Amino acid sequence: MVPAVVVTRSTPRARDVRTRRRTRRLYAGAVLCSATLLLLVILERWLLVHHSFPGDIWAARLGDQLAWSHDPWPVWAITRVYQQVGRPLVAIGEVLVMLLWLWRAGGRRAAQGLVIVLLASATCGLIKMICGPTPVWVALYHVGTNFPSGVVTFMTASVGYVCLVAWRLGQRTVASILLLAILGSGPARVLGGQHLPSDVIGGYMLGMSWLIIGYMYLVAANNRRQGETSWTIASLEAPA
Repeated sequence: MVPAVVVTRSTPRARDVRTRRRTRRLYAGAVLCSATLLLLVILERWLLVHHSFPGDIWAARLGDQLAWSHDPWPVWAITRVYQQVGRPLVAIGEVLVMLLWLWRAGGRRAAQGLVIVLLASATCGLIKMICGPTPVWVALYHVGTNFPSGVVTFMTASVGYVCLVAWRLGQRTVASILLLAILGSGPARVLGGQHLPSDVIGGYMLGMSWLIIGYMYLVAANNRRQGETSWTIASLEAPA
């Protein structure tokens, strides 16, 4: 006797329920990842009160040697470029250019996402205001606040967001150049003597935590328009 085979079909309502559950899990995972990075920044700042980060003192001495060197070399010129990125008037101009490009290339929602990731720079300033400089920085230079690196935070969050939008629009060359600029910001700040490796790591984590939030906003808006729930890089592809 042949056993009966029961064929079940997924109804549209059941598929919709599964889609909503999957979307909620993706939202929760992204928020958890962002919160974890932010907590790691706070934890690192607390640890720096009691311990020095491996390589900080060595990197500071290397930066001082390069700063006092009178031999022109390309890497030193690159560190000067990143130094200008962190100046207030220059940063305002950069933000205005990014806003204009995002509005014209990606629309209002893309421009709004930049406002979200700019909160990374505000968070960076708040941490510096509340915590002040790290003990190692005070012992070495006596002036200024160092943790986390404002330039690295800005590059990771804001320029990283523009990089994602450029990728979505199919401008892969632009996205690759921006990615290289982000990766180079940390070493440039250390070699230029403006920051310690611990500051740079904190800046990358803080910027990434807000970049994830901006990524969520960008992709969620794109998925609502297209009726999708994909959160991979492929979901940032521009509609055909």
